[in-house]
Amino acid sequence: MLIPLALTISFTILLLASTIFIARRAWRARNNGSAVNAASGEVTSTASALSANQWIRASRSTFLILVVVVFAFHSYWVFWADSSKDSRFVKARALDARNRRLAESGLKGWVFDRSGKLENALIRYRYDGRSLVREYPLGRAGVHITGFSDFVYGAGGIEAAYRDWLTQPASTYNRLTSPYPVGKDLQVSMDSELQREVFKEIESSGKPGAAVVLLLPSNEVLAMASTPSFEPGAFQDEARWRDLVEQADDPATQPISPLVNRALGTLVTGGPAFYYRPGSTFKTFIAAVALDSGVTGERFTCKSEGYTAPSASRPIRDYGGEVHGTMGLKDAFRLSCNQYFAQLGVKLGRQRLEEYARRLRYLTDPDAAATRDAKLWQISHGDQDRFDYVFASPAARMHLGRGSTDYDIALQSFGQGYDDFTVMSMALLASAVASPEGALSAPTFESNATRKPMSSFISAKAAEELRAMMRSVVESGTAAGVFDARIPVAGKTGTADRDVLVYDRQGRPVIDRDPQGKQHTRTQGSTDSWFIGFAPADKPRIALAVVVENGGQGAKTAAPIAKRIVDRCSALGYFSGGAPQVATGGR
Repeated sequence: MLIPLALTISFTILLLASTIFIARRAWRARNNGSAVNAASGEVTSTASALSANQWIRASRSTFLILVVVVFAFHSYWVFWADSSKDSRFVKARALDARNRRLAESGLKGWVFDRSGKLENALIRYRYDGRSLVREYPLGRAGVHITGFSDFVYGAGGIEAAYRDWLTQPASTYNRLTSPYPVGKDLQVSMDSELQREVFKEIESSGKPGAAVVLLLPSNEVLAMASTPSFEPGAFQDEARWRDLVEQADDPATQPISPLVNRALGTLVTGGPAFYYRPGSTFKTFIAAVALDSGVTGERFTCKSEGYTAPSASRPIRDYGGEVHGTMGLKDAFRLSCNQYFAQLGVKLGRQRLEEYARRLRYLTDPDAAATRDAKLWQISHGDQDRFDYVFASPAARMHLGRGSTDYDIALQSFGQGYDDFTVMSMALLASAVASPEGALSAPTFESNATRKPMSSFISAKAAEELRAMMRSVVESGTAAGVFDARIPVAGKTGTADRDVLVYDRQGRPVIDRDPQGKQHTRTQGSTDSWFIGFAPADKPRIALAVVVENGGQGAKTAAPIAKRIVDRCSALGYFSGGAPQVATGGR
């Protein structure tokens, strides 16, 4: 940003200097530099006039060169730098006080939940007796989605993603007659009541976590909760807000930052944050590949000594040392046998897994630069690039390149290897299985959206078989006894082990010294609790994914939370003849 500024200043200074110099030369040539021929009466140029002409030509050339250079640099910032969603230019533009001043100069539109009712508005104005105040009724329960907006501290969430729409005057008359034009309203797919309940369920675990609930078949986001959270007006305490931002910007402290939207793996202000390891929920992907490929008759043995992959030295065992004996695919999925799926993944092979991973838009090279899954979301209001900057998740990743070994594949096949996923990516996996034709569809925040298939994942027959297997997990498998029999649910539990940093009371990583005096950041094991699934099992209307960090087994923490979310969706009418009627009201 300093180069074009310096060039612009230099250009202006040289232009003024050249103008002054040329004017002085012209004046001197007029007074002293010409003579009249007595015979012909013609004016003849002197050396002074010739010198002035030379300087004019030199100045003209310099001026043209400067114009080209300045134009080239400005073209670079507009047409190239702007194309990278995570570039420093895009971030600077989002924080530019001039842009924020324009956004705050008028009254922005309201944001309504799917009911369209005034009392359920997610973002609205309130008169506090002195002025109109931009208000966020969901508070901490929805700030990772609604975001916030402030002239000094910028914006995040919907406020940032849909800023172009919310600040666009609602009518030509309003634009011409009012010094403070009122922006357009926006109705989103979220259910404000369900959002509060989902957030409450995640927060009640007492641990960080997240949940996503999608309305099928269009994958409209009904709820997306993330904890820990913060109040939308937190920036009013400048010192506290500065601490939150510094914590979010530091890779060492980012995993505990309230500014992280754990459902998407991003910061509420935009940009990538981190992934989760999916644990046994990822067996859903491996089972889908096996069913679609016809590799369903394999029987493998789960032994007390574990399974050792070819060319590996470390055996793979089941959680808690369980031994399941010899079994087939359906029983292995129902009982969540690690050793079976490790062997099944090796049997399916790297190339076949890579093919199916790409159908779901997963990256298959862990060494590739982390990218965001742009153009996945379906939007019809506002700007796609601005939306992606805020809400596009880091692309899910596996290690299926040529350098991957059978041991790598075995670990990934039960979710404990190089699997890097977000809660949203696991919810989309569940929704793909729930769809009648086994297709991946784009998620959306906009209500009444039409379904937008992105790619075919597995065949309709394979999807039907996998749905039956996921139902068996709830009825007689690892999630047996958790869900209410009145609402048939299909799903998969997961228990994911990973190493996490240890923090002190001030939120700083704990540093230890070894006997040689070298510093090491202290880590400890974390067992994340997972559940993904859909309901009702026989005619899916919602798909969901839940994770609780260090929550233990999936059936103990995440599945009960999922059960209560399903119950709430049922009480709100999402399973009785379709979703509740979406209103198209407004102010």
